[in-house]
Amino acid sequence: MKYPPIFITSPDSGEYSALITEMLGPQVEISVASTLEETKNLYEQQPIIIGRPDYASEIINTATVRWVQSTWAGVTPLIKMANTSYALTSVKGIFGPQMSEYVIGHILAHELKIEERQGFQKNREWRPLISGQMSQKTAGIMGTGSIGSAVAEAMNKLGVKTIGLSNSGTLRPHFSKVFSQSSFVKFLEQIDYLIGILPDLPSTTDLINTTTLKRMKKTALIINVGRGNLIDENALCEALISDNLAGAVLDVTKQEPLDKGHGLWEAPNLKLTAHTAAESRPKDIVGLFLKNLNCFVKGETLEGLVDFEKGY
Repeated sequence: MKYPPIFITSPDSGEYSALITEMLGPQVEISVASTLEETKNLYEQQPIIIGRPDYASEIINTATVRWVQSTWAGVTPLIKMANTSYALTSVKGIFGPQMSEYVIGHILAHELKIEERQGFQKNREWRPLISGQMSQKTAGIMGTGSIGSAVAEAMNKLGVKTIGLSNSGTLRPHFSKVFSQSSFVKFLEQIDYLIGILPDLPSTTDLINTTTLKRMKKTALIINVGRGNLIDENALCEALISDNLAGAVLDVTKQEPLDKGHGLWEAPNLKLTAHTAAESRPKDIVGLFLKNLNCFVKGETLEGLVDFEKGY
């Protein structure tokens, strides 16, 4: 089978190239760029691009590309560009296990009061502390796609009731119920753990704000692994400072990297990580890319196609 030329734009471009060449043989024409500057200088109108959406967005408006395979779950940089006359595919099904581990790990740390116990140890205090438990609690997952479904499945195995929120409210596997946006308040009032896995869209911006935070239990924990636009960060800080929320874990923020003077750094009961809940690993992504590549050459439908109008 003859394959079109491929352009790889990623800091891991060398690893992607080696894996693809290993599977397809040296006859496939591959060009690589490891930085944004190299991407701008080295792209030569190859019809297929695989790589970071932010790098690809810098060349997409002048490109004659036919298909872009994103190596990220989010594709916002490309959605915002003028050129949409190509097929864009995301990495559906890749990040579910990593996201599930991140979410459950932080919930367990919260329920087992790991930080408090470490404080006792540091101070040489032998103090009994009763842990909470995940079983019989309710998790509300905002976003019921492949990642949300994977997190729901993992939660169910630990005895957690899982409900979801989506535009349509259509019931999905591993959810006991899925609410539509019009029932957002009912959704919020029931949950012990709020998990944000929504894309960056105008309709998802500041869904978690002063008003909606007041409808949540004061014992609730928020974990956002989707996009930073979901949360009004000032409102979140205020809820934490006033003890109207038990805690929050943010892997994403509106500004990344977060400004050193931002209030989130010192907000009580808040954990911050640097957008690392799930890593784009070439060995995981190349398999999906090669499957799609064969579909592309045969003129078949690609897996994980993004709807430019919906934004995901």
